[in-house]
Amino acid sequence: MPGLTLAMSGCAWNIDTARRLATVANFGAATGVEVRKRPRNPLERTMSTWSTWTGYGGLQPTDRTRIFLRRFALEDDYTRHTAEFLGELRRSCELQPDFQRLQVLAELAYIEGHRERLAGNEKPAGEFLATAVMASYQYLFDPRLDDQRNAYDPLFRQVCDTYNASLEGMLRIMKSQDTLRAGGIFSATALDGQVLQIAISVKGRWRDHNFERFEFVSDFDTTGLQNVYHTYGLGVPLIGVRESKVQPVSYEERYYPKGLSVPLTAFIQTSIQSGIQSGPQTQKCLIQLVDPLEQTDIQIGDRFAPLESDISTPVAYYLNDPLLGTSAFATVALLDSELAGKFRGMYLLEPFDPNKIPVVLVHGLWSSPTTWTEMYNDLRADKSIRDNYQFWFYMYPSGQPFWFSARQMREDLRELRDHLDAKGEFPMGNQMVLVGHSMGGLVSRLQTLDSEDRFWQLLSDKPVEELKCDVESRHCLKDTLYFNANPSIARVITIGTPHHGSDVANSVTRWVSHRLFRMPASLTNEYAEIVKQNKDYFKESNLLEISTSVDSLSPESHFFEAMQSARSSPRVTYHNIIGVKEPSSLDFGKKNPPSDGVVLVDSARTPDASSEIEVSSEHSVIHQNAVTILEVRRILTEHLANVKQPVPESGHATMPRNP
Repeated sequence: MPGLTLAMSGCAWNIDTARRLATVANFGAATGVEVRKRPRNPLERTMSTWSTWTGYGGLQPTDRTRIFLRRFALEDDYTRHTAEFLGELRRSCELQPDFQRLQVLAELAYIEGHRERLAGNEKPAGEFLATAVMASYQYLFDPRLDDQRNAYDPLFRQVCDTYNASLEGMLRIMKSQDTLRAGGIFSATALDGQVLQIAISVKGRWRDHNFERFEFVSDFDTTGLQNVYHTYGLGVPLIGVRESKVQPVSYEERYYPKGLSVPLTAFIQTSIQSGIQSGPQTQKCLIQLVDPLEQTDIQIGDRFAPLESDISTPVAYYLNDPLLGTSAFATVALLDSELAGKFRGMYLLEPFDPNKIPVVLVHGLWSSPTTWTEMYNDLRADKSIRDNYQFWFYMYPSGQPFWFSARQMREDLRELRDHLDAKGEFPMGNQMVLVGHSMGGLVSRLQTLDSEDRFWQLLSDKPVEELKCDVESRHCLKDTLYFNANPSIARVITIGTPHHGSDVANSVTRWVSHRLFRMPASLTNEYAEIVKQNKDYFKESNLLEISTSVDSLSPESHFFEAMQSARSSPRVTYHNIIGVKEPSSLDFGKKNPPSDGVVLVDSARTPDASSEIEVSSEHSVIHQNAVTILEVRRILTEHLANVKQPVPESGHATMPRNP
């Protein structure tokens, strides 16, 4: 996005300005989702769109339904007195349930409800759709039919689709009337006069108050992800958009990004009436909004039914913001570290679970947490992974030297752990896995090293206490160069990481970075003043004079030597994934050293890795490569097999303060 880069150089921006600029810069580009011209409806595959029998288009009765109507001479009753006919059929099914009549009732009531809703007639549409839901529910779950139910009959799947489509139609009416709210109650009347009082509640980790609105997955075509994970069963897949205008009611909610959207599945459950009912009855029903990442089945009596779900479209919907779904925010974070610093920290996309192992994903240079979307989407589609791991995302200003970012990450990890595990009841927190791409791998690795005084000695042989500066500056510098390994971390996976520096930090890129990157004035001025006041104190002050991430990645930097020789935590296992770019025809036969286009293979290697593989990929997308994601899944599976469950007697491992 050269236009965005040029426009931002040398300027201070707020996030609203950046979003407007991103919208213009990415006009016409695919982001997360596209709105369908009409919602996806599987019943359109089984019900013809034109019928000589009725003489008009739209959804039409199937052949089996028409045979039933002709066989019992019911065609005229259905055509001339539709509502009354279906109401009588509903009452007869309650008295004596029969698969064929229930299927016909559900199908015809849905067709009429669908037509009425499209015509804008919500009251009759609601009556037809409520009847269709009740009939299909009875077909699927009435215990009086258990010995006759045939799940191999194609009609069984059609009734499942009818249940889903009828429920979705009811939910759409509720949304248009602004009653589709978790914690609310909605009333509907079936064709036999039965009144349904429908309560709506969120089941599982989320709460009713968490959501601002709900969208329908069927309205969207996902464009922002390579793989879309959709399971088939009962229920209506929804996108739950979290409330972003209210103050967090718990500290945990401070870590959720604004506007976060999550997958939910709506399922309506009711009791099945039997026998003769005198007059219109009121029946209580419950629409549960279930988290499909937590629950894949719904229990009805002694039976379990699989839930229909879509865990990918809500992620793509969240990425539909051009600032998030493109490189716009990554560019903002690269060029303006002061603005990016306002968004620095840990982000959670799911409720905290003390029984799951944290996997912290750390982005690289010119990037942001959204770069992990493909890996996150693929990994959590694996039930074993999502049942045992929770994914956290770390955001930092990628324009600043990576050792500053490492110091900030130490602080942010400590703060998160202290707040989420104040009582020491999070044993899985001591099995944390860090996954870092590019420069994020360096930031991650620095969380597992004991500095001793080797990093300070790059600057001076004199004690840090003798440095002439204010207390805050000394504290910041000391925390950057003196640190201990975080005892909570058990594994680190580095992907395309320049462990020995990168030639991307050449004279041209450094010149550009110094003119485009906007570092916090307090940081650059502070260190310049320290050097000025302590001329005879430093044996080499260039470490303090490095002010951009590009400078910090220079292979000439002695910081890399100190990292290689530093003592690592004995409980940490390292894994390494290296990118190798295929030779280009533009190389004209030159034999360049193997690399991913940014990091040389030799620089990406590390001797202490317990596993190391090469992936045919360019640097910027290696962490989105299928082979890379499979390797990360393998490592997480291996880690899970080695994890021991008992809670330490002393509670959680406390991260030591810097000396």
